[in-house]
Amino acid sequence: MPRRYTVETENVSVAAAQDLCQVIGAAGKTVKIKRVMVGATNTTLVTAQSIRLNGVFLPATVTNGSGGTAPTFKPVDPGDAAASVTAKANSTTQATTNGTAVTTHTWGVHIFAGLDFTFPIGAEPVVGPSESWVFGLLSTVTGTVNLDMTVEVEESGG
Repeated sequence: MPRRYTVETENVSVAAAQDLCQVIGAAGKTVKIKRVMVGATNTTLVTAQSIRLNGVFLPATVTNGSGGTAPTFKPVDPGDAAASVTAKANSTTQATTNGTAVTTHTWGVHIFAGLDFTFPIGAEPVVGPSESWVFGLLSTVTGTVNLDMTVEVEESGG
């Protein structure tokens, strides 16, 4: 039976393009990306601007991003086991692949509105072992911007 997990970051200062979240596949498991969210969390009003975001699938031979953190996926159902899938967040050196990276989604959003996107059933990006999917910020922001980010996944197998 598949299990759902979320990973979050809160109030992270961003200034340039970066991997907001890299979902890293686990041995013997598949992971579907179910939902992504990002929004500004400043206590003072940020400069009105649009931000560019994307989702990119990275096939085998992935070099993980660096310069960020390694948050832990938490089960949506507190009775579920710990997740096998792992994450990197806010990597300023972005993840790369020796394979062909595939952009699965792109979004342009106003920073005041943020993004809350649920993938349609059957159209969720799927991450297998030794693969990654990256939710990225493509644009440099104006002024001081702090972001909250959440990625929800469904893990199955093994």
